[in-house]
Parts: sequence; structure tokens; C-alpha cells
Amino acid sequence: MDDRRWGKTISAAGGVTAERPERTFWRALIWLGVVLVAAIPGVAAEPRVLVGHTDPVYAAAYTSDGNRLVTAAFDKTLRLWDVNSLSTLRTLSGHTGLVLCVALSRDGQRIASGSLDNSVRLWDMPQSAPQAQWQPHAGSAVLAVSTDGAWVLTGGADKSWKLWNAADRTLIREVGGLPHPLVRVALRPDKQQLAVADTAGFVRLYNANDGTPQGVLGAHSAEITGLGYPPNNAFLLTAAADGIVKRWPNQVPPTRVAVGHEAALTAVKVAPNNAWVVTAGLDKTVRLWGFGDAQQQRTLDGHGGTVAAVAWQGDGGRVLTGGEDKVPRLFNAGDGTLFKAYPESPAAITAVAIHPNQQELAVADASGAVKIYRLNEATEIRTLAGHPGGTFALAYSPNHQHLASGGQDKAVRLWNVADGAELRRWDHPEPVRALGISWDGNLIATGCDDKQLRVFAVADGSLQQAFAGHAEKITSVDFHRDNQRLASTSLDGTCRVWHLPQKRQWQHYAAANGGPLNAVSFSPDNQTLVYGGADKAVYFDTLQLQGSHVADEKRVNALAMHPNSSWHATVGDDGQLKLWDTGSGNPIRQFQGHQGPARAVAIRPDQQQIVSGGSDKQLIIWNINDPSRPQYVIPTPAEVVHLAYSPDSKKLLAAGSDNLLRGYNPEPPNPPPAQPPGQDPVQVTDGHTAPITALALAADQRTAYSAATDGSVRVWLAASPTVIAVLNGHQSQVYAVAFHPDGKWLASASNDKTIKLWDLSNNQNIRTFPAQGGAVYALTFTPDGQFVLSAGGDKTVRLYKADDGSQVRQYNGPTDAVYTVALSPDGRFVAAAGLDRNIFVWDFQSAQLLRTLSGHKDDIYRVEFNASGNRLVSVGYAGWVHFWDPQREEPLASQRLNGVMYSATFAPHGKHVAVMGNDSKVYLLDVPPEAQ
Repeated sequence: MDDRRWGKTISAAGGVTAERPERTFWRALIWLGVVLVAAIPGVAAEPRVLVGHTDPVYAAAYTSDGNRLVTAAFDKTLRLWDVNSLSTLRTLSGHTGLVLCVALSRDGQRIASGSLDNSVRLWDMPQSAPQAQWQPHAGSAVLAVSTDGAWVLTGGADKSWKLWNAADRTLIREVGGLPHPLVRVALRPDKQQLAVADTAGFVRLYNANDGTPQGVLGAHSAEITGLGYPPNNAFLLTAAADGIVKRWPNQVPPTRVAVGHEAALTAVKVAPNNAWVVTAGLDKTVRLWGFGDAQQQRTLDGHGGTVAAVAWQGDGGRVLTGGEDKVPRLFNAGDGTLFKAYPESPAAITAVAIHPNQQELAVADASGAVKIYRLNEATEIRTLAGHPGGTFALAYSPNHQHLASGGQDKAVRLWNVADGAELRRWDHPEPVRALGISWDGNLIATGCDDKQLRVFAVADGSLQQAFAGHAEKITSVDFHRDNQRLASTSLDGTCRVWHLPQKRQWQHYAAANGGPLNAVSFSPDNQTLVYGGADKAVYFDTLQLQGSHVADEKRVNALAMHPNSSWHATVGDDGQLKLWDTGSGNPIRQFQGHQGPARAVAIRPDQQQIVSGGSDKQLIIWNINDPSRPQYVIPTPAEVVHLAYSPDSKKLLAAGSDNLLRGYNPEPPNPPPAQPPGQDPVQVTDGHTAPITALALAADQRTAYSAATDGSVRVWLAASPTVIAVLNGHQSQVYAVAFHPDGKWLASASNDKTIKLWDLSNNQNIRTFPAQGGAVYALTFTPDGQFVLSAGGDKTVRLYKADDGSQVRQYNGPTDAVYTVALSPDGRFVAAAGLDRNIFVWDFQSAQLLRTLSGHKDDIYRVEFNASGNRLVSVGYAGWVHFWDPQREEPLASQRLNGVMYSATFAPHGKHVAVMGNDSKVYLLDVPPEAQ
């Protein structure tokens, strides 16, 4: 097979053999006469040069903005260049033979290339600019995309969430006026529910189809950094800056609310038999509520002022009250009758307690005194010194031996019940207003005005734990019967449950109407928490948390669900990537590689790979089953803050702290090299103007969404890291490719004497027709897409109907093979050139030869019109580049480059041309003003 453009003979196997003898002498003379840049008047000096290919560069195409250039070369690769920085943005590898042609679709989204390997290959053009953007929120925004790609959920600092139709970005529904700004959102895979997380650590659940609330989870005491559903929809997972991962049900019983008090609640207690809840308030009432239905059953009357304290007798049959009128009273819960009134206290009663033996009770007041009475006789047993300035809290130990008290003097005292002797004292920095003793009697918890909750060992008085989380004074505490959880309320408006073994907050709650909370009580069934405060309501909430584990001693920065729904991965400030069993919270394996905090994690949908990014500016990709050695260690220009795989596992996107998105090829190297390799990004976007807060790839494998702190959402096309289609069918090398103007078809021309049309919706060959009577070297579509213009080895240019391949007309004149053809943008003129070293210009409609442009002394490989159609550029084998007015027969300007030149193409603005040759370089020439 002979290709005279190269002056070489190409073997059927693709090898290059000796130069044709009849051309050797002529080529030698040309080479002797070549100079670096010929001194031609009016032509710009030194060109800028793109260096990277390792073999001759044969074709090129500019993007529509002129900022990037795609080149095709004999090194079997294509390269995408930034023409401003002269740097390679991406190398496209896949052809097994020399790459001979390249074309870009009009929308700039596809690259087509043809090769000596007889194939046409399609590639994604990496897009730097977003395809769309909108401003769903004021302030920071976050997002999630439904698994089918149909919905985009956004949430924002404006305290609202919005659900959008992804196709046209129309708003489906929104919910606003939430209590706190949103920091994470998630859509359940079945699209039946969505979750939003806020700055206060709450997660709110909604029906995704109508927006109705489905529950509130007080998930974390710190910033929520991870929120997600598993593929099987079975639960919800959260992670936070407190280092904990938590598993929640996605069906949460609604909070029951009891309303009846006319002023703030001061005390709440669930009956030991789980039948009643007693509450007291500033409205001077004590009320009994049914535990099961939260309905008021009766009031306990007779109080002459506000009631501050209540306590149940051990069997739940009676209630002890005390308050502003200084009189302790014991009521029968069944009928609300007064069973006994006790002697008036010296001051307003602040706390009451009934001994577990049900034979005595304790009463504390604002004077600090603590009095012990016989329950049935109402006679005083003894008076304890109490706390100067007021005693605020009392609690008997379940083992019957101790009574604890706390007060204004900043102390907690432990008393011997038998004789009233003080056994131990714990000093605090501020007054103590709340305390409780664990059900096993081993621990005492205290709530102090310094906002801290402290837990001490009763046996030796040692401090076991201190919890900081409340923002205001603590008002009450209560132990769970498992002795591992502890509840507290505060003037900050929250009720918090703490996990003692984990030494962290378990869950928290808040009143619907806000305001301080004053009292809390666990139910004996261990499933419910009852609390109340300034908003007058009584809240019955379930303990929803199904499980939790400490994932990082400092902070979890990101969370990812495994496709099997049974595992999850975390990264945190300790720099480790960890894989966990979601059911048990036990670690499965750890991946160590980052030198500093890890910021982002993602699990490949095919379950074969896991990736993390960190503050050390590294992207580390692992085989998910092998933590011994990474597959890639990729340096990145900025910290990696978010990661996302495409659903088909073929693309990996990373968001950086420089606000840019970068795409990578996640496919592991095969075979693995001795050391984990790095990798250049296959795509770098323009990014955001503010830090990126969220990243997701949609089900179509191409559409990516990102959100930022400026409230914007941007839509991107994620480029495939590898060839997206291989079009086979030609029986010899492919010399030319061209996209139909509307992008629906691709035409290819080959040495096999045919033109093929390909349907790009399915990448199938829809038409093949013989052309030129010989090798087809060049082709282009007419601007209206109805015709294909081709040139070839039979010395002619021909016009064919695209829909059926029939020949319309023929353009004659050349005396040897025609290597290149161009059509003016307005469709009026055809220009062609080849081995006879002349440029022929015809009238498109009549095929009349208008003029012949002479000036080249050797074969011409390329002619091209500029965007306005008033200039031509031509390139010849000897290195000459000529600029022409197609209406004149003499060049406007010329320049000679050092070496054999194969092609040239105008930048869209017409001020530069890119010239390619056999020295492996690309020259960017300024077009002289007189030739522009």
C-alpha cells in the first residue's frame, strides 16, 4: 500500500519501509534548502511551540473558543493542549497505529480520530466550562442526585431545601423556614424519602413526593460531615466532626406532643409502671398524662404557687410534689386525691425524692435545708445541713444506701441514708442544679451552671467523664436503665443523650417552638424520652439510634456507603481510610497512606476499589480488598475535598480546595508496576468562584453536579478517561473524519476507497458508498449537512448526497492525487490541493474552476478556510505556509518552517494557525495583519 504524502511505503502490517526511489533525490534537495524561519516581509517572528508528541504530528483541530487544540500523531496518540500555557491537558491513548486525522463535533463535546489501525475512535472532549448553572440558595448550598438522575436535591444556608427536575432545572417542590442552615442532603434510592442535616446537628426526614415531614433526628453535637442512604433503602447513616458514625431507622415514629400547661414546665417524670407521666409548671399545676396516648388524665390540685419538683413512689401509685407554697404533698395518681401533706418547709421547695423502700422521702428548699420525712406518718426523721444558698437537686441511689444533693454552694454531697452522715463531697466551679444516680448505683451525674455534665464514681469519688456540649446552664439529668446513657436538658433549648462508653453525645432533641428545656425523664421501657420546658408542651420522643461507633478520635470528614449496603467507609483527621461493618460497627480493614487529615472518600460502584483524598494533596486509589499497596498515588495541586465515581465505575471526579474539578481514570494499571504510579487528570474544569461543598455524578454517566458556598450549583460534562467507542468497518487506514453539523452522524474516509457514515446515537454504520475510484484522502460535510465533499487519489473532488451516497457533481482540474479539500463557511467555494502543488478554487454550485493558486514548490498537504471565508492557509511538504485571499492568485504572506510540514489549521478568531510536522512539534504562528 503506497502513501505518497509520506514518501514512504506502508506495509500491510503497518510498518514503514524504504522511501520510494524516484522521490529520494527531490526530497534531499528540499531538505538542503530548508531554514528555520524564512525572512518573509510582514510575517511574524518566532512561533510558539507545543512539545510533547514523540513522533510526527499529522492533524489538528481547534475548539470553538480557540483556547485548546487537539492534535493527532504518529506516536499513536492524540493530545489536548492549552494554547495559552502551551501545556498538555490530556493524552488520549488507544489507537494501535499512526493517528492520521482528527475532528471535533460542533458542540465541542466529542473528538473523532482515524488511524492506520483502520479504526475510527470517539472520545469525550474534556469540557472546562459548566454546561449550566443556577442559584438555588442564598448563602452556601449542598446537593444530592437521585439514583436515576431525574432529581437534584439542594439545601442551603437560607434554611430551605428544594427538589429540582434535573432535565430542565424546574422546581418540583421546596420547604423553607427551617430552624437552622442546611449542611448536607440525601435522597433515598427509591425516591420515597429525603433527608436534610443542619448546623445544629439535626437531621429532618421528608416524604420526597409531597414534602410532608417524617421525623427529626438529633444526630450529632458537632458539624454533620456525612449523610447517606444505602442502596437497599433500609436505614440512614450519619457522620460528624465528633468522630462518630451513627445508624438510624428511616421510619421514625412521630414526636408526640402533650399540650395543656399555661406556663413553662419545671418538672417531668415518667411513672415506674410506664403508665403515667407527671409534669409540673409555673402555672401552679401538676398534671398527669397517659404515657401511651399523651392525653391529659387529671390534675393534682391544691398548690398555692408554682410547682418546682415531682417524684414518683416506687410502684407508680403516688406522686410527691413541692414548690413555691413550701408544702410537700403526696397524691394518689389513680384518682388525684391528696394522700398526705407534710410540714411546711422554711423556703420554697426546690427538689423532692422518694426512697426506693417507699418508707421515707426527702425535701429540699431554697434555704438549703434537706429534710427527711417518714412517708406514711409525715413525721420528720432528720434534717441535713444541705447547701447554703439553696439546695437544687436530690436523688436516692437504687441500692437504698445513699442520698445525693447539689446546690448553690457549688458542691454535691453524698449522704448516708441510715444516719444522715456526709460521706463524700464533690466541688464544682459553679452552682449545681441537677443530678442523678445510675440504676446500678455506681455513678453519679451532675449538671452545673458552667454548662458541663460530669460523671463521678460513687465508690471512690473519682471523675469518670466530663461532657461539654450544652451552651447554657444544665437544668436536669436522668440515667437510662442500661447505665450507659445519660440525658440532660439545658437553658440552651436542647435535650441531649450521652453515651458513657463512647464518651460522646448519643442523640439530642429540641422543643418544636424553641426556648429553654427544664426537665427530662427516661421511660422504664428504655425506648422513650419525655422532656419539656419554656414552650409549655410535653414531648414524647423515641430513642431512634440503632447503632454507632467511633470512627475517628478527632473528626470524621467524609462517609461513603458500600454498594452491598452492609459496609461503609470513613476518612478523618487521623489520615486513615477505614472500612466498617455497618451492622456491628466493627472495623473490617484500614488503608494507611495520607500524611495528614483525609478529607474525602468514595467507593467504586463495582465494589472493586476505594479512593481517598487528603490535605496532603494526594489522591490514593486502592483495591478495596487489599490495603497493603495502593493502585495509584496521585499528587494533586490542591487538597481533595470531595470525590465521586460515575455509576458505571469508569470515571472518577475530585473536587479540590482550589475550587476546581478534576477527572481521573480509575482503572488500575495492568500489570501493576513496582511502585504505585501517579496520573495526570483527564479533565480540569473552570470550577467555582467559591469553595465546593458537594459533588455528584448522575445515572447517565456524563452529567456531574457541584455546589459551592456561594449558593450556586453547576452542571458539568464529565469526560470519559478512555475511548468511548471504536467504529470498525474500514479495510484500510482511515485518512479523514468529519462530524455532521448537527452532530448526529460522523463521516469517515479510507484508503479502502469508501466513505462510511456512522449514526452517533448508537455508533453503528448506516451507510457505505464507494468514492473517488481510489483512496479517499479528505472529506467534509456541507454547512447544511446534506452533502459530503471528498477528495482522493483519482485526481478529483466529488460531491455526494449524505442520505444515499449518490454523486451530485465532480470538480476537475488537478493532475495528480488530491490530498486536501475545504469548503468555505458560506458554502460558495471549494478549495483543494495535492500532489500537483497547486490550489484549485471552484464555484460550489456549478463546479466551475474559478482560479488556480500557485506558489508551493512541493506537495500540498492541507488547505483550510478561516472562519469568515476570506482567507486560505496552505501547507506543503517543504515546510512552506502560505496565506491566501481566495480571490487572488498570489499569497498574501508566507513563512517557512524547519522540517516537513503535514497540516495547518486556523484558530477560530483567524489570528493564529497551528502547523504540524515531522519533528513532533506543533507551531503556533501569528497570522500577519495583512493576511487576517
